[in-house]
Amino acid sequence: MKKWLSVLLVLSFMLAIAACSGNNTNKGTNSPAATNKASNEPAKVEEGSTEGFADGKYTTPITLTTVWGLNQNGSIFKEGESIEDNVHTRLIKERLGIDIKYNWVVTNTNDAYKTKLRLMLSSGEEMPDVVTYRGDMETVNMLIDSGQFMPVGDLVDKYANDTYKAGLDLDPTIWLPISRGADKMALPILDYAYNADHVMWIREDWLTKLNLKAPTTLAEMETVMEAFVKNDPDGDSKADTIGLATGFKNGFANWMTDIGFVFGAYGTMPGQWNQAADGSLAHGSINPAAKDALTKLKEWLDKGYISQDSALLDESTGSELFTKGEAGIIFGPNWLPAWPFPDLLNNVPGAKYKAYPIPAGPDGKIGSAGGNPPANGYVFVNKKAKNPEAILHYYNWFFDNMANPQPGSEFEKGFAEGYDYATLPDGSITADIAKYPDLFPGLKDQTAPPLYYTLTFEGARIPTLYAETHVKLAGGAEPVTPYEKQEFNTRLKENTDAMKVVMDQNSIRMKNYYMGPLTETMQSKNELLNKLLNETFSKIVYGQQPVDSFDTMVENWKKSGGEQITKEVNDWYNSVK
Repeated sequence: MKKWLSVLLVLSFMLAIAACSGNNTNKGTNSPAATNKASNEPAKVEEGSTEGFADGKYTTPITLTTVWGLNQNGSIFKEGESIEDNVHTRLIKERLGIDIKYNWVVTNTNDAYKTKLRLMLSSGEEMPDVVTYRGDMETVNMLIDSGQFMPVGDLVDKYANDTYKAGLDLDPTIWLPISRGADKMALPILDYAYNADHVMWIREDWLTKLNLKAPTTLAEMETVMEAFVKNDPDGDSKADTIGLATGFKNGFANWMTDIGFVFGAYGTMPGQWNQAADGSLAHGSINPAAKDALTKLKEWLDKGYISQDSALLDESTGSELFTKGEAGIIFGPNWLPAWPFPDLLNNVPGAKYKAYPIPAGPDGKIGSAGGNPPANGYVFVNKKAKNPEAILHYYNWFFDNMANPQPGSEFEKGFAEGYDYATLPDGSITADIAKYPDLFPGLKDQTAPPLYYTLTFEGARIPTLYAETHVKLAGGAEPVTPYEKQEFNTRLKENTDAMKVVMDQNSIRMKNYYMGPLTETMQSKNELLNKLLNETFSKIVYGQQPVDSFDTMVENWKKSGGEQITKEVNDWYNSVK
């Protein structure tokens, strides 16, 4: 998934630049010049920095050390440039007085970056000033527990700008995975919020052909699925269609081909720790409501509403049931029109699809996994760093200049001329390197967006910006800012409309409240307990065990370590909430 998302983000950025036209009369350069504005006011020097920080720049340049893993997006450079020396590093040194030095760099294939970090930790090797990490929580916890990194709460309070603070305040639970008691042990790298939350995608052409309305409840959804199975919606005179694309090889609440909404319709969410009525945390898979959801899924399998191969399919292979024209409904994020829905249009010319709200259960309950904090990585700050505040000055600069540039601003067109965009004679901009290779000297075949070189992976993202932009565009407003134009020109209308559906149902999201390290009992029992849950769930759905075997499973789960894990999870939660 991550690979596909990365590719899509690059394509979106490139297409957006090609579609937008700039009105900035300043021509871009390969290395943007410093533009510190003259002022009659005395320079304001911030306390807490050895050399001093005035007018947005260190008065005496400082060095910030780090280590890096080159990912696919951030490994395209102009001739003669590298991650250590490029338009990004030169700009940051020029504008902020920060000289970024890389102690080592690896190409991040087969988790090479994670492996090298772990080797450093296991050998007690001294870490650089900052370490950026995006990946498994086990490594995150190893970094925290190494004792080499400082709490960052005071740094945020003193140095973070209002935009970063507002992003953090959007969901205070963003700190839970990286807290140790009252200490916040890393800086969250913000991502766009709500982007993983689900909608119900339906073949709109099938609804039209069969004269059906989109369902709002599970009961209505069953009526639609019955028609999709029995009434030949694809018109080939064969009994070869099903109602819902599913794939629960990896679990029962997934990022695509999700069936977690069925559990949500009865008041629980499997595979995660939900908040109970008394405020404690309870595992969603052992909630009695899960038994009702499994009963419903068994009915759907027996009636042919879902594929007999569902237990063998993961999210990607399960989605092929929809993209090959076999299934009429799929649950997933707002961005599925970018991938994998183009496959549907290739396989079924003329197919139409539309996003609808998550349906309600028999008692009116609606629930879907999501609503998790908008973080996609962390920055750790060394206790011995001479200028621990430097990374926040760096991040602030990207929030101020790159996260949402305004019309006429310096970075309206992009990061740097000849890297991520070029200006045509008529003043419009392009990222079409194949058509205009001479405008991208030192590059071959691909542009090189410098935001992917940054210590925070994509510069800076304002969590609410993506959702707010699409809600605005869905309402018919004209795009004004460069970001709005980018989204308008690169996203399909179905994508934009889906994001509005997400936001209209924002209150139904069921968050996973446990984001801490593996507890002591989890380390020895998790694999066994997860196998017990998943195997029992599948056997109930396939009729290999009676539904009442759920009750026996719950008792076995508790006796086999689940009860102790529940205690440990709540001990952690009470220590950080």
